[in-house]
Amino acid sequence: MYSIRWRFVIIYLILVGIIFGLVSVAVSSMVENYLVGQYLSNAQKNANSTAVQIAPYLSDSDASSMYNIVVSNGNDMGGRLLVLNSSGIVQTDSFSSLNGIKLDEREVNDVLYGQNSSSYGFHLINDSATGDDFWSVYYTSSIIHNGDIIGVVLYSSSLSDVVRATSLLQSQTLIIFILACGVIIISSMLTTNWITNPINKLTEVAVKISSGDLSQRAGIKGKGEIAELGQTFDMMCDKIQNVDKQRGEFVSDASHELKTPLSSMKILVESLLYQDNVPEEVYKDFLSDINGEIDRLNRLITDLLLLSKMDSDIMTINLETTDLSALINKCVEALRPIAQTRNITLSVNLEGDLDIECDPLKLRQALNNLIENAIKYTQDDGHVNISSKRHGNEVAVQIEDDGIGMSKEHLQHIFERFYRVDKARSRDTGGTGLGLHIVRRIALMHSGRVEVESEDGKGSKFTLILPISQAHEEWE
Repeated sequence: MYSIRWRFVIIYLILVGIIFGLVSVAVSSMVENYLVGQYLSNAQKNANSTAVQIAPYLSDSDASSMYNIVVSNGNDMGGRLLVLNSSGIVQTDSFSSLNGIKLDEREVNDVLYGQNSSSYGFHLINDSATGDDFWSVYYTSSIIHNGDIIGVVLYSSSLSDVVRATSLLQSQTLIIFILACGVIIISSMLTTNWITNPINKLTEVAVKISSGDLSQRAGIKGKGEIAELGQTFDMMCDKIQNVDKQRGEFVSDASHELKTPLSSMKILVESLLYQDNVPEEVYKDFLSDINGEIDRLNRLITDLLLLSKMDSDIMTINLETTDLSALINKCVEALRPIAQTRNITLSVNLEGDLDIECDPLKLRQALNNLIENAIKYTQDDGHVNISSKRHGNEVAVQIEDDGIGMSKEHLQHIFERFYRVDKARSRDTGGTGLGLHIVRRIALMHSGRVEVESEDGKGSKFTLILPISQAHEEWE
């Protein structure tokens, strides 16, 4: 009963009921007014005609002639005629039951004592024979002789025909309303399918998705709000499935990255434990490898914690005016020993006297990740160039290498978590697959961006673009 289909049916029924009710009242009132108007017109005509005929006989007190006239006219008119004198006393009654009785009806007094030549009114009368009440119209007309009002003619007629006609009209309207309700219910059940079916499909798909089947799609075609809702729902499902896929890959990659150094350390430790008389050089060599794995594990955990803070929006940015050239030089000098072990040349070409508002710790981490990546993916005896240049209210820091590069299909994914162009090579170089994602997040925190150009086998160029001044309120 609470479904959309039944709600539409109920709404339609209410609207039709209101419309039919208003139309029924209006039509009944119009018909009733028309019929009553016809009755009044006939009553006026009959009363006036009888008053003219009765005038000379009432003046002469000819009761017999008056009786013959009112009986004859009453039968012809289908009503009751009474002749009253100037005192309101009935002289002649076509039904012969009120003779000699004084009538004090308003319509009689209006003519005898008022300024009206005629008057009418409606009365609820009890039928003594049946005990039923019925409505009747009274119409009075003055009897004038020699310019004086000498009496009144009262014509009364039952309005039963009007009541029956009005009741019949109302009954027919009710029947039509009931038939219309049936048609509305059937047509609503049929026509609302095109609304309810897509919604039912969305509900069905939502239930399946909530049960874990993220491959489900509504597949609603067409135009309009329902179709747009279905298409938006499918887009949301695509994103949910993509997020779930990334989550699965994240858990798998994170588990693998955490397990790999632990497995290496376990093997090295067991080798030391289960061998006797191990030379000191072997101990040092194994412990050095264990120390390297611990460093790798520490870097991964540090990056994961950093991303967790970024995702939960609890990380704040501490802005201060910083010499960008000095910050870049610190990063280069810290990484130069790594480059020298592979005879990689680090060239620095920086624009001097360039102060920007930034968080120096986070920006240094971003720069360090970019420069370290350039060194990792550059062959021995290669070159890495670091430069900076101001463009209006922005500064661009470029890190360009002549390393292995990337094909175009990888460029739109390299900032994703744990994405690697060559996973085996990345693990060999000690990468976590999180560095570039962290760089982009730090750039966004500074209202900046990261751009990349690369060609397979010809190296890569990363450009970190930052505003020189920051809007402080964004990160307060």
